[in-house]
Amino acid sequence: MSSRGITPESPCPRLCHLVKWPDFDGYGFNLHAEKAKSGQYIGKVDDDSPAQLAGLREGDRIIEVNLVNIANENHRQVVERIKSIPNETKL
Repeated sequence: MSSRGITPESPCPRLCHLVKWPDFDGYGFNLHAEKAKSGQYIGKVDDDSPAQLAGLREGDRIIEVNLVNIANENHRQVVERIKSIPNETKL
């Protein structure tokens, strides 16, 4: 493990900027928590969706929403943060 806590198997954190499309309902992903792990994770990512275009992948762990660390927030709080800016979000 490196001094930054990232192992060769760990994906590097990245910013995904999602923008809603007028002809697509929502962003095209679902958010879920896992009992065995803390945090919020990306579930299914819809094909040909704003989420897929922005680079979200199933299993991604959400670290920040709109530049705010969400480590101590529950599912409802994270969903509200995602919805806080109309038509776009940064994860």
